[in-house]
Amino acid sequence: MSHKLRRSPDLPKAAIQALRHGNLIEAIKVVRQERNIGLTEAKGVVETYLGSQPALKKKMDQVLATAQQRFIRWLIGLLVLAAGITYLVMQRP
Repeated sequence: MSHKLRRSPDLPKAAIQALRHGNLIEAIKVVRQERNIGLTEAKGVVETYLGSQPALKKKMDQVLATAQQRFIRWLIGLLVLAAGITYLVMQRP
């Protein structure tokens, strides 16, 4: 009996597309729906696939980092706006 390395599971195209956009949760949802499996098993399938696709994982990490940077910029802008409004309100007699 020979022990072969287990090949990474193929994912549905929609799940791969979700991963390319940095959406891990959507990829897991697609796998759950298409394979009719539980959350833990679907998460394992997606993580196994990502482990076998370093280029896709790197792309996904870049997309997530970009989204995080945009969120931080948006949050800083919101805080500056709130500080400006607070300053104006406090200046009224």
